[in-house]
Amino acid sequence: MKNFLRSLLNLLNFKERIKHMSIAELKAFNLHEEKIEKQKIFRAYITEINQRYKKIRKKEKNSLGKLF
Repeated sequence: MKNFLRSLLNLLNFKERIKHMSIAELKAFNLHEEKIEKQKIFRAYITEINQRYKKIRKKEKNSLGKLF
């Protein structure tokens, strides 16, 4: 939790720090940003799959209920 708050504060103060970042820090920051974007895309993909699965299960449940 402590690291999370520290990283959040670093993101908020990013504009001030951009002048003082070394090349290694800038690369690390960019890699971190890419990782976050990939995670967002992955979560959206998983959510889409789950929604499709729920829809299929709902249809199956409704069709089985009509048979019995």
